[in-house]
Amino acid sequence: MSILKVRDLNVHYGGIHALKGVSLDVPEGTIVTLIGANGAGKTTTLRAITGLARASSGSIEFRGRDISSVSPHEIVRLGISMAAEGRRIFYNLTVLENLMMGAYHRQDTEEVKKDLEWISGVLFPRLRERFSQKGGTLSGGEQQMLAVGRALMSRPKLLCLDEPSLGLAPLLVQEVFRVLSEIHDEGCTILLVEQNAKAALKIADYGYVLRGGTITMHGTGEELLADERVRKAYLGEGE
Repeated sequence: MSILKVRDLNVHYGGIHALKGVSLDVPEGTIVTLIGANGAGKTTTLRAITGLARASSGSIEFRGRDISSVSPHEIVRLGISMAAEGRRIFYNLTVLENLMMGAYHRQDTEEVKKDLEWISGVLFPRLRERFSQKGGTLSGGEQQMLAVGRALMSRPKLLCLDEPSLGLAPLLVQEVFRVLSEIHDEGCTILLVEQNAKAALKIADYGYVLRGGTITMHGTGEELLADERVRKAYLGEGE
């Protein structure tokens, strides 16, 4: 059963037709990835799903409800959270304050404590060591951990991630993908936008290839990894 259904989605930025009839499904409990070159429409797709970009036409259905016109903060309440490209943490707040901002709408205090313990004690122990540090003093890798941890503090049913490995050293990239697999194992559905197509497809159950605002290919992660067109265009395996 799909937790998210996007049908014939069109998004315009002024005179730019950024998404042209995008349709995709995210089955519950899976990792689905969107791959494509810069400007292909990947981030716009996530922004439309999370209410940060308005659809010109089409529908976005989350758990049976059309959320095309729902505000971003209400979408978070419904169970969709995003760690945006560029991390977007609060530089002047401490690590702990940043994490707690992710749970601003929750009333289940004891469960919030449990989530904080899991995120800072199991997933990202480095964050616990830096609870009292300002977010702006963290390294790039630590800021990425904080961005993902903050998104998880809302206890999302669907976690959207926009370029989580961007700008990170290879060892940290491995760590990010290890954590994503762990988050998925805990039952969280993930929609992943990632330029490291090979790493994304290796952990994805299903993938979509975006080009010029249109989905040009889709298939299981294994199918896309094996496809010669994908290998040449996105995996750096040219002739």
